[in-house]
Amino acid sequence: MGKDLRNFLDVLHREMPQEIIHIDREVSPVYECAAIVSRLEKEGKFPVVIFEKVKGSNYRLMMNMHASVKRMARALEISLENLTAEYRVLEEQRIKPKRVTDGPVKEIKLTGDHVNLNVLPITTLHELDAGPYIDGGLLLSRDPELGHYNLGVFRHMLQGKDQLGVQFSETAQTHYIHKKYEREGKKMEVAICIGHHPAFTIGGVANTPPGVDQYEVCGALLREPVELVPCETVDLEVPANCEIVIEGYIPPNVREYEAPYGEYPGTYGKRRLNPIIKVTAITMRNDAIYQNGFSGHRDNLIWGMFNRLNIIYRFVKHAVPSTLDVFMPLSGRCRYVCYIKVRKTVEGEAKNAIFAAFAADPFLKIAVVVDEDVNIYNDVEVIHAIATRVRGDEDIFIVPNAKGSPLDPTVRDPALVTKIGIDATRKPYHPEEIKVPGESAVDLLRYVDQKTYEKIPSAPSFFTFV
Repeated sequence: MGKDLRNFLDVLHREMPQEIIHIDREVSPVYECAAIVSRLEKEGKFPVVIFEKVKGSNYRLMMNMHASVKRMARALEISLENLTAEYRVLEEQRIKPKRVTDGPVKEIKLTGDHVNLNVLPITTLHELDAGPYIDGGLLLSRDPELGHYNLGVFRHMLQGKDQLGVQFSETAQTHYIHKKYEREGKKMEVAICIGHHPAFTIGGVANTPPGVDQYEVCGALLREPVELVPCETVDLEVPANCEIVIEGYIPPNVREYEAPYGEYPGTYGKRRLNPIIKVTAITMRNDAIYQNGFSGHRDNLIWGMFNRLNIIYRFVKHAVPSTLDVFMPLSGRCRYVCYIKVRKTVEGEAKNAIFAAFAADPFLKIAVVVDEDVNIYNDVEVIHAIATRVRGDEDIFIVPNAKGSPLDPTVRDPALVTKIGIDATRKPYHPEEIKVPGESAVDLLRYVDQKTYEKIPSAPSFFTFV
């Protein structure tokens, strides 16, 4: 079989053992698992955590896989130094999936009266969550008109042993696919894929245009074809070496209340009427690992960062060819704030870059353009540029009543936000800035011995994702 979650866990144990911990003590899936990972996060530690014994389930629980960009760079086999540029190239190297007849995900098959979601260690994460939620699975569907497979990560409330709720983002392609089925009064067959290699899960949230089979993007990031097997009860194909697959369908025009639920902005999504999924089968490995997405925390935030950077860069580069790079910092939840680096040739380019970024990603609401000397992976350098290169009355503008994320805490119904553009590039009036000649060429170990150098305390890195 090809790359899978087990394969990457072996890589971590072998190459980055400090990046993974196993907890043998029995823990509760209600708050306790989340509290442990959250406490680690507060202490600046972001390992993959595998809970070997979860109360009420015979299966292991894994949390925090995507919480480190260093780990994700290793999974994608790209460098931290050229993270976004290498990712953009890799995502375009599409590889078609490969059909196989069997795979590890078929070792256990629960159908009919044997379907029971309660066998899985589904977690309750936050104080006001309406109940347990699946938030680390990729929902698979097929466009009824174009025929391509689409994947996306959504929240799924446990509503019974064979029923889940689902909340679609209004900007997600799956939302539009669902509307097509519902207009025809037809059920929408789906499958939720849980637990796979991080390259697959990152590909599963890639922002692809209609008609592009998302399995081909996952193949690109894996650097090999995704091996697919047929589902048991729906006419779909799923990864053969997934940990767990939940099969089912969304009946047309059926809604039930779900939420509140702790979402990526760090606030709760409101209770609302949403579609449901009737579960018809669960297939999995004998010793399956259930993967959680830890909504509202680094695991969830970084997971969705790569695809957004890709599409924003392409839009902005088209509008302003001198664009060098883009980045969405953790301080902006990897959704709401974007830093854009340009080699400015004329005044006015920065505003064009900002408009292009807003057009590329409706969730984005603050865009900052800086010069090529600013490290956009460092919040301090970007804020320094804003502090010293911006005249508020000339270089900041707002766009009221623009479409945003419905989960944005500042949103006005139905999904309206105010967007802010900041031109933090140098202007013609800007004075010369100080520089220290020869700084970049200095080898400190020529002046200070290694032991002394290592004892010098250093401030925390502002490259927050490593």
